[in-house]
Amino acid sequence: MTNAWTNAPDTPGVGTPSIGAPIDRVDGHLKVTGGARYSAEMPVENVAYAVMVTSTIARGRVRSADTAAAERAQGVIAVYTPANAPKLPTSDKALLKPPEGRKLTTLQDDKVYYNGQPIGLVVADTLDHAMAAAELVRFTYDAERPELDMATAPRGQTNNGRPGGNEPPTSNRGDVDAGLAAAAVHVDQTYTTPIEQHNPMELHATLSVWNGDRVTVYDATQGIFGVRNTIAKAFQLPPENVRVVSYFVG
Repeated sequence: MTNAWTNAPDTPGVGTPSIGAPIDRVDGHLKVTGGARYSAEMPVENVAYAVMVTSTIARGRVRSADTAAAERAQGVIAVYTPANAPKLPTSDKALLKPPEGRKLTTLQDDKVYYNGQPIGLVVADTLDHAMAAAELVRFTYDAERPELDMATAPRGQTNNGRPGGNEPPTSNRGDVDAGLAAAAVHVDQTYTTPIEQHNPMELHATLSVWNGDRVTVYDATQGIFGVRNTIAKAFQLPPENVRVVSYFVG
């Protein structure tokens, strides 16, 4: 039997192309039957659950946080805000790659850099209790005017005006004006698309298990070594003391 596309023997691994062929995913059967365990589903005893509280403004500062109702809620272990969150033992620059100007927003200060930024964390004995208590936290802000006009915002730049990557922020190909002038017909129209919502099979969740100064992290990530290095820097641990596991990405 031969493959009509390549005229090669239809033997797996021997001249059989993968492009256009109905190849099964290695993890497909486990995912569609519920057998794939994601990070939040790893069997760990005595788990505490943390739920983030996020900002409702796009730019400014957190003036105050009212956590009294959340602290009294059922099953709550702790409520953290920028006012009482533990400070990381190292600086932001040590944790982040260029470009400079990006900030680590793990409750390290009261500044709000974007809408939906984590500004609080509720820890409880169950996920339901943590979610319910997170709804009770109330923040007040000193709001500032954000830059919301994407059409006029400089592209490829951070908030300090430097390019957002290693490459130049703009590029040019061909002569658009000459092409339009020579064209028999041209259409000038602006098209926009609405917000698209992901529907992932996996929750965005991280499960950390500490054993002394060693930690195993089950994370929803494709970059386990990057996560390991960031955690090691944040907690000033040797990289070999941090193990990051991501069996499936959904």
